[in-house]
Amino acid sequence: MNALRAAFAYFSIFPVGFTAAPRAGALAALPFVGIVVGGVAGLAGWLASFVMPLPLAIAVAFGANIVLSGAVHLDGFLDACDALFASVPPERRLEILKDPRHGTFALSGLAIVVPAWLVAIALLPPAAWPWAFAFCAGTARGAAVLNAWRVPYAAGGASARAFEERPRAAPLALGLLAAALGCWMHPWLAVLVLPAVASALLLGAWCAARLDGVLAGDCYGAIIVFLEVTLLATAASLLAR
Repeated sequence: MNALRAAFAYFSIFPVGFTAAPRAGALAALPFVGIVVGGVAGLAGWLASFVMPLPLAIAVAFGANIVLSGAVHLDGFLDACDALFASVPPERRLEILKDPRHGTFALSGLAIVVPAWLVAIALLPPAAWPWAFAFCAGTARGAAVLNAWRVPYAAGGASARAFEERPRAAPLALGLLAAALGCWMHPWLAVLVLPAVASALLLGAWCAARLDGVLAGDCYGAIIVFLEVTLLATAASLLAR
C-alpha cells in the first residue's frame, strides 16, 4: 500500500499524505496511477462536453491529463528531446537532461506532440474519453517501466532510489491487466498492449544507446508521453473504421 501511495505522491498531484521518495515498488504501481489520472481526466472532459463546445471540452480533457500528472512525464519528454537529439557526446546529453531550461529540440517536440495529442482526443467520442484515457495512460506507464528490468539507471536524480532494484513483476503485470480491462466495451483494443510493450523496449534501447547504456527518469517520461499519444491515436483510428 505504501508503494501505491508513493507512486501517486510522486507521479500525480493527488493528495495521498505520503512524502517519501519513491522506491522500486512505486514503479510497479505506476500503471495504476496512469489509470486513475487518465480516467479522471477523461471523465472531466466528458462531463465538460455537456456544457461546453466540443473544442473546449477537448482542452479540458487534455489539460486535466497534464495537470493531474503534475506534468512530470511531459517535462521528461521535453528534456529528453533536448538531450537525445543533440549532436554531442553521451556525457553531455546526461548533463542536458539535468538542465531545467528547454531548448529548440524541446520546443519542436512540444509543437509536434501537443497537436497530435489534441487531434487524437478529438477523433474519439467524448463518451469514450474516460476508458480510453485510462487504458492508454495505464498501458503507456506499465510498458515504459519494463525498461527498468533491462537497462541500468543513470546515477543521481530525484527518482534514482526507485531504480535501485527491479520493480516487482506481479503488481506491474496486474497494472497492465487492469489497464487492458478498461477496453471492456471494445475488448479487441486490448491487443494494443503488446505493440506498446515492444515499442517501449525499442525506445528504451534507443535512448540507452544515446546515453552510453543507461536511462534517466526523463527518458521514461518521454516514452510514456510518446506511447500515450500513439495509443490514443491508434485507438481513435481503429474505432473510426
